[in-house]
Amino acid sequence: MGKCTLFENARFHTGRRETEVFSYMLVEKGRIKALSNEKPAPREYCRRVDLGGGHAYPCLIDGHTHLLYTIVAAAMGFDVCTLQAGQVVPDTLAGVEQRLRAFAAGKKPGELVVANNYIPSAIAERRLPNRQELDQWCGGRAAVVYTIDGHASALSTAMLERMGIDPQGHDGILAGEAHDRAQGRLTDIIASAVTPGVLARGIAAVENACAQFGISHLGALDGNGDSEKDPTTALLVLLARRMKIQVRFYPQYFDVGRAERFRKYQRRPRIGGCGEWEMDGAAGAHSAAFSLPYRDTGTTAPCYYTQEQVNRQVALAEAKGYQIASHAIGDRAILRIGSALANTAPGRLHRLEHGEFPDQDCLELYKRGRFAVMMQPGYAWMDKHFLHSYEQFLPPEVIDRLCLKTLVEAGVCVCGSSDSPVQSLNPYLQMAGMVDFYRPEESVSPYQAFQCYTLNAARALEEQEEIGSLEPGKWANFFVADQDLFTLRPEQLPDFRPRQSYYGGRPWKERKGSLGELAAMLCKVPHKI
Repeated sequence: MGKCTLFENARFHTGRRETEVFSYMLVEKGRIKALSNEKPAPREYCRRVDLGGGHAYPCLIDGHTHLLYTIVAAAMGFDVCTLQAGQVVPDTLAGVEQRLRAFAAGKKPGELVVANNYIPSAIAERRLPNRQELDQWCGGRAAVVYTIDGHASALSTAMLERMGIDPQGHDGILAGEAHDRAQGRLTDIIASAVTPGVLARGIAAVENACAQFGISHLGALDGNGDSEKDPTTALLVLLARRMKIQVRFYPQYFDVGRAERFRKYQRRPRIGGCGEWEMDGAAGAHSAAFSLPYRDTGTTAPCYYTQEQVNRQVALAEAKGYQIASHAIGDRAILRIGSALANTAPGRLHRLEHGEFPDQDCLELYKRGRFAVMMQPGYAWMDKHFLHSYEQFLPPEVIDRLCLKTLVEAGVCVCGSSDSPVQSLNPYLQMAGMVDFYRPEESVSPYQAFQCYTLNAARALEEQEEIGSLEPGKWANFFVADQDLFTLRPEQLPDFRPRQSYYGGRPWKERKGSLGELAAMLCKVPHKI
């Protein structure tokens, strides 16, 4: 009798083609041995697993997250603004005050207040709270409030002082490059408050969420170049090498030499992401580098680096054999990094993170096929339906650059991702944003959206031979659902959930978030990330 496990009573969607479906799957030692429509002979397997009907799909890949902060936010932070019945709540500073006061009241003296998902465009006053307001609302504690795009923040007096910023004459608000270049210091402060209990709860919450959504792999873009020692990144690597959910690590250091200390832990040499590899900021913070001025201010934002600096750094990283990832949102920023990546040697697929607003020159770079484009269309979907910041801040000519179908049909390696904790890990929100795109004529089918989280995402990690579809030889990472994902309407996608996720052919068992569980995880033999 064989040593395989036979999975049956499901429709196995390989993901290679929309209509390719099988009835049986054999798994041996965590990998797929065979898919067929004829039931294998009993001698070929020693165990059967009845999946109870429904549909089985290859697990999803979220290639762009900030993992350590996702773990911390899951355990010790909270979201200021949420969507309730199609509205952003709260929608006034008075409502924000109420939420912050209530959260701070549950903190011990001296504990930090960390708040996320603040949506300025949905607040009647159209601004962040200043430091004096945060001082009052948070009881004098060190507090930080992050905007929904993660590129602006409000800090209390105590937090400014802990960061070494003189609060005199400072309103406590950081935006654009001033915010982006201070994240190492801020992350160090937040990490100093992290206890083993916080880590245990946060890791459990993140891994359980991945299993709930059918995600098997996370791209972790972490590392803070403005932190002298950056101990939090070393901590992340320690944890990620032992997590059940597979992590692929991108150190966000512009200094290639600084990234080298982590190279021995990586499955493939990878570098970049956000942080020091940001070419610009974000539209909501008015720091994305568009060639046209912002609609509400008439100003433009610069790129963070000159073309010469970018070319030199890309050449250094490429010479070391790194796959390079770099954040760019505005057309000027896309051209800055895109032209450098497009001139690298053939054979390696680099990555452009976000890239939502390409002009015609940027589109030509995309079509050369030299890099993957890691997008988060769920943000634009939320903006169109609930936030309305694009129409407030951006001229129509810039909004008209938003495209997806054009890229997919041109064969560009477009990937979906969350940018967690900037957005929820929920991949089906991003798929909803693809199927019901901001510009309707640029919408794609559910299957095409699914490819952005599977086949394309595997290419972007340079692991298409191992993951991204259900095929013999690949890992048996799959999820089972009652609904056919490829037939759902856009409004159904955000609430779609798998019934069960399997990793290496084994069903996920929910994490409890205990200290004992964390200790057991740390005793595991580490793997490459």
